[in-house]
Amino acid sequence: MSAPAVVQANDEDLSYFAKRRCKDEHERALWFHLAEMAPHGAWVAKDVATPIGITIPHAMEDEWFLSELFVEPGFRGQGVARELLSAAAGPPGEATRSGMLDPKETGGLAFFAERGIAIHTPVVSISGEIPRAEALARMASGEHRFRTEKLAMEDHRTALSALDREVRGCARLLDHQYFLENAHGVAFYLRDEFVAYAYVWPSGRIGPIGVLSATYAVQVFAFALAALKRTYEASWCTLLIPGTNVRAMRAAMRANLKIDEIHLFASDGSAGDLSRYIGLSRLLF
Repeated sequence: MSAPAVVQANDEDLSYFAKRRCKDEHERALWFHLAEMAPHGAWVAKDVATPIGITIPHAMEDEWFLSELFVEPGFRGQGVARELLSAAAGPPGEATRSGMLDPKETGGLAFFAERGIAIHTPVVSISGEIPRAEALARMASGEHRFRTEKLAMEDHRTALSALDREVRGCARLLDHQYFLENAHGVAFYLRDEFVAYAYVWPSGRIGPIGVLSATYAVQVFAFALAALKRTYEASWCTLLIPGTNVRAMRAAMRANLKIDEIHLFASDGSAGDLSRYIGLSRLLF
């Protein structure tokens, strides 16, 4: 039996896996956006003509991020994931620095571990019905009184990059441009200092959210839930909370949101402070 071939993905390959891997139209649109922006293209593994695996890398200003790695269960343990990642990582010497990994995809875990990239932070996918107004009001109550305004690249470029480097470990202005074009973004101020940002999406997604202090996390999270309901008349939400963001996780559980699945975030040390962060998607954390 010949080894699977690893080649650059075409539109047909992307559509094939998008139908299987994307949970909604938002994720499907993000999938194709990331595949188009991939620094060395998206890659697929094929057993003769049948697609059996795919990987999509994403380049931010300071970080190479693994957006997608999937191998059909029947072909795992045969080195397919490593071949895909070796192709996606580009020429020798280019650093593979971070990624969101499926705990069941041992090939991806091994690829990162062999390169000294720590697999260190569980990230929990959360979803559920948005709490009623009175519950949101209780969640939003606190000592801080934020001033808010609509996020705009021309006004918040520098502040966004500075906060992202602290909480997420990298600047990502191209990602923010995509967020601003497709979601509702809000900037938060305390005494004229930019202290947080949050996005909500028509599909019911929340994130990313970044806060200057962990003490702001629950209030900003509550604001995002209310904004999601108000802006898009949503009744359901979904988001990714790092396991280290104890405040947001506890608030989500108290709001009766449910844990759907767990991912593992791997980084070579530039992960930032994820206790002050909420992610958007496994594809673009």
